[in-house]
Amino acid sequence: MTVIKGNLQLLLSGMMGQMTEEQLMLIQRSVGPLEDLIQMTENLLQSAALEKSDLTLKLETTDLDKLLSDTIDFYAVPFKQREMEIFRDGNTFGQKLQVDAFWMKRVLNNLIWNAYKFTPDHGRVTVQVAHRGQDLELIISDNGRGIPADKLSTIFDKFTQASPKDRKMGSGLGLWICKRILELHGGSIKVESEEGKGTRFILHIPSSCVL
Repeated sequence: MTVIKGNLQLLLSGMMGQMTEEQLMLIQRSVGPLEDLIQMTENLLQSAALEKSDLTLKLETTDLDKLLSDTIDFYAVPFKQREMEIFRDGNTFGQKLQVDAFWMKRVLNNLIWNAYKFTPDHGRVTVQVAHRGQDLELIISDNGRGIPADKLSTIFDKFTQASPKDRKMGSGLGLWICKRILELHGGSIKVESEEGKGTRFILHIPSSCVL
């Protein structure tokens, strides 16, 4: 599915020749649902690995700038299609982390794609970095529909979704996966949200992971 998505994005880029407006529209409509399928499949497969008590992280020195840039660039096409803005705020130049890059990228993928899905066209997603003493916070916020107050306490539980209609948009595992990965690194994740005003996910990365 990832290969198919890559080929679709190549066609959309115009590098393989110009297409008619109707052809472009048909391909554009395919990218979002395909990304949903990719996310659901990966979440289902990875949740099994994360449930193992003997899971060992592969910690390595990771450039935070590259981690963020790679993730944001990966979703450039669907954001552009819906005329949405994704904005990076915060100086991360030269900041290194000691983390499992594979799993941390999974966290960012889940959170940025969630923000994309639940934010209207022309909306805005912001990725911020803040230093809290020796610790670090990554904050991913949007101006989307928000999460109902009665769901905030359970949003990180397995198979929990903010609304029944969200079942067709995901597996209900993404936020549980994010929480599990942060905890394996000694960190945590919390959410702040208000219906109609957007959502903020705050990732706490402990000093033991900050170089």
